[in-house]
Amino acid sequence: MPIKIFSHQADPDGLGCIILSKKCFDEVDYTLCKNVPDLDYKLDKFIINEEYLNYEKIFITDLCPSIKILEKINLNEELINKLLVIDHHSSNLEKVKDYSYSFVYINILSCATKLFYDYLKKHWALILPDKTLKEYVNLTDLHDTWKWKETNNLEAYHLETLLHKLGTIGYLNHFIDKLDFVSRHFEYTDEEKKWIREQLEEEQKYLDNLLKRVIYKKIGKINYGIVYGLYNYRNSLSDKLKDNKSCDVLIFIAVDNETISFRSITDIEVKSIAHEFNGGGHDKAASCSLNHENERKIIEKFLS
Repeated sequence: MPIKIFSHQADPDGLGCIILSKKCFDEVDYTLCKNVPDLDYKLDKFIINEEYLNYEKIFITDLCPSIKILEKINLNEELINKLLVIDHHSSNLEKVKDYSYSFVYINILSCATKLFYDYLKKHWALILPDKTLKEYVNLTDLHDTWKWKETNNLEAYHLETLLHKLGTIGYLNHFIDKLDFVSRHFEYTDEEKKWIREQLEEEQKYLDNLLKRVIYKKIGKINYGIVYGLYNYRNSLSDKLKDNKSCDVLIFIAVDNETISFRSITDIEVKSIAHEFNGGGHDKAASCSLNHENERKIIEKFLS
């Protein structure tokens, strides 16, 4: 029977989990999800239509369903036995505590791709490809946990650059093929380096324009920067703002991905800000859904 995987479509971590599944199983069906509401909607249809009967194992990676869907899963014995949630967002630890005995596997110290890789090696006794795949997993981990900044590991950083250049499906297909043919060491080809240069030039033009559109507002002792922009640029813009002493927290409203991202520019913890809008994430990077209610609250609090 085939394997099913639901994963986050927005960054190399969620896509890395799909790439691993394609490397390890003969038959894999995957569903890409923008955010938790999108995951909930697709999972609910999946459960109602009893599609889970067609799969040997079901993985949810780099996202965690809402309590409502977790409770629905918990009432279905077959789903409990088949389904595993692999996530690393600290805000989900409390949410899943009543379900962890059955199907939730969460660790906040590594990205989802690294957790999935370790799980597959341990529990499925799968013979994964040589050290090249392990290097790719480690680069994804460095990128997603922002540890790449400690050593300025640009190979890790440019995973996201290539995602922006190639698009979601292009990124998946490219790295599935790349990891089939690279056998000794993970490194970028001359063609990939060309793509990276082209994308960085394009991004620089967009970021220069985006920086001019940031609206700043001080509330209490915290300086906020608020802007509407394309989702792909949320992290690049936060990097640009590191040199801007007028901003402690970036609020990035991405209509194209239906999310509001919160990024810590200084030492401000942003997970609690996301909680105000029923979101979550990490101390330095968090998000919530962009819906009418949340957008109204953002406008009233930060733009009025």
